[in-house]
Amino acid sequence: MHLSVVLSLLSVLRGSWAQTQVARIYDLPNQDESGAWSARTGYCADFRNCDRYVADDVVSSASVTGVWIFYSEYFYNYRDVGSVEWVYGDDYRLNLKTVGNQASSLRYAGDSEDWKASTITLYEFYLFAGKEYYESGDSSEVPSEMTTVRSFIVTGQGFWTLYASKNFNGNGICVGAQPGNYAGFAPDLNAFGIDTVRSFRKGCLTKSTVHLDSDRHGVVLKAVE
Repeated sequence: MHLSVVLSLLSVLRGSWAQTQVARIYDLPNQDESGAWSARTGYCADFRNCDRYVADDVVSSASVTGVWIFYSEYFYNYRDVGSVEWVYGDDYRLNLKTVGNQASSLRYAGDSEDWKASTITLYEFYLFAGKEYYESGDSSEVPSEMTTVRSFIVTGQGFWTLYASKNFNGNGICVGAQPGNYAGFAPDLNAFGIDTVRSFRKGCLTKSTVHLDSDRHGVVLKAVE
């Protein structure tokens, strides 16, 4: 079989395995379609104007494919306060807890077309809040607009080595999801002995490996300090 044919078949197979990120959100518990509901494949920075079916502070339940984060405040808790609820899986269903009937923004982590692909997303604040920086490959220098990095999410089953300085210098740590899982969550970077991330590369290039939290559902409330 010619190489070009093999590559074409592999591309088709990958497309059949890939799963697009989608969050079906409902204003009633238990994914009840008798109320208002919507199937989202994109970010929503402000539920007051981003979804024609579901309004602000009404999301009660969801069914998600991919890695999705619900925020109680607009623009992904950009002021570094508020409730956060994250969930991932294939058609994973839940009734929201702390963010139930309070969701004001919503976004996913990872590849929009294939949520199980190997990616990393850095966040400005703890609990995946504020600005983000997404990559599927090495980065020798995190963009300057990410003045702080306080949390991150990895997807896929590969590993990443994170560095506290640019150009892969400084303290490094190798991270990945728990074995058999496709998402790993680090809501507080300080827990890993580094206070920021300024560069990273694919693969495990340090002596020790940290398997991140891969629970299907997490929720935290961060109050005003």
